[in-house]
Amino acid sequence: MGDDVNAPHEYSFSLAEDSSLLEVFVHLEKKRYLAGVAGKNHSWDAIINKKQVAHFKGNSQKPEPNKFLNKPISKYSKSGQLNLGFIYNSANT
Repeated sequence: MGDDVNAPHEYSFSLAEDSSLLEVFVHLEKKRYLAGVAGKNHSWDAIINKKQVAHFKGNSQKPEPNKFLNKPISKYSKSGQLNLGFIYNSANT
């Protein structure tokens, strides 16, 4: 269970409005934000406004390439704030 009892894990930082969504994930990668998980074939989905904007395979801190990553965060923010969440997808057994 680890630190799951403290969920949700909030983390705030600032970027320029014209920063890309990829720059958000680069920042989170440097912080090793996504937890490492034992095993194979698990993944994480990054969600903004109920829409999947990125997918991370296994313990990779880098998102799979997609059409959303180069868009500015201002496209997704509300009142200058971006609310990003992650969903963990466990491996099929």
